[in-house]
This record gives sequence, structure tokens and C-alpha cells, in this order.
Amino acid sequence: MVDFEYASPNPAAFDIANHFHEWTADYHSDRPWALHTEGYPSHQQRRNFYNAYLLSALGSPPTEEQLRMLDFQVRVWSPASHAMWAIWGIVQAREELETGETAEFNYLRYAEQRLRGFTDGVAPLLEG
Repeated sequence: MVDFEYASPNPAAFDIANHFHEWTADYHSDRPWALHTEGYPSHQQRRNFYNAYLLSALGSPPTEEQLRMLDFQVRVWSPASHAMWAIWGIVQAREELETGETAEFNYLRYAEQRLRGFTDGVAPLLEG
């Protein structure tokens, strides 16, 4: 399924990173803005996804190097996904801030969580 409301041409690794971050959200909970990092897919779950994705894209089973490279690219693009959604949350909160009305979805808390994901994701990239 494609979310056409926010669809745009992106690198595949960005979209996959974004997909994995969605695993951490529960929009039907009493705190729909909260991200639960324990929901992020495990190494094996990511590998299964990469295998299926690359098999479909390449038409043949991927090599270990292709799997490692895609995982690396997803990790590199991961902070960009967080940054994009943090900005989105801030923009969405504008009306709430201007009117003083409280929305059902706490966009600023969501943006805060996404900014934390951004900084947590960038730090390892800067180290090595």
C-alpha cells in the first residue's frame, strides 16, 4: 500500500528506513504520537525484508554484499526520515500553537520524538 498523501520520489533506502520507523508507532494507542523503539524490526526481520525487496527488484536472490549495502544505506537514510517527520510535526502544530486549541494528536511531542531519533541516528554515522 502506498500513502499517496505524502508520496514523493525518494531513494529506496529512505523509504525503507521510513517504513521501519513506522513499526515503532501505534497510532491507535492513548499516546499515538509516541514512538516505541522496541518495535523497530530486528536484524532478522530487516534481512527478510531486504531479501524480498531485492529479489523483487533484481529478479534473482541478492548476494550478502547487496544485503549489507542495503542495510547500510537504510541506516544512513534513517536520520533523514526522522528529520522530515520532525519538521512535519512542527508545521502541523502551528495551528494548535496559534489558536491555543489542543489537538487529539500531539504534533509537538511527535516532532520531539522524531528529533531524538534524528540525533540518535546521526551520532553513529559521525563516529565512523
